[in-house]
Amino acid sequence: MTPTQHLECPGALSDLILQAARQALPADVDRLIQLPDCGKRNQPLMPLLVGLIDAATVTAGAINDNAWDAGQPLPRGMADALLAELEIVRQRIRSAQDAF
Repeated sequence: MTPTQHLECPGALSDLILQAARQALPADVDRLIQLPDCGKRNQPLMPLLVGLIDAATVTAGAINDNAWDAGQPLPRGMADALLAELEIVRQRIRSAQDAF
């Protein structure tokens, strides 16, 4: 896998993951995650994004621990593709910050 390739899962799997994440959010999520006003359309999406990023951070920590415990690094192509996907997330968040 080259750094320019993207890791993707089928749309149906992505939809299932998003549905599960939405269902996991409690109705009173505002009590758990305090976020500044980010617009009517984004207000319900922000807790989902925060939760997904938090879950990804925890999962990445477990992968890191496992790689070191087993002495088996992630393949460079896979690591580069994951980092490229994270860069896309960063760019989209930055673009949303700059929107007028």
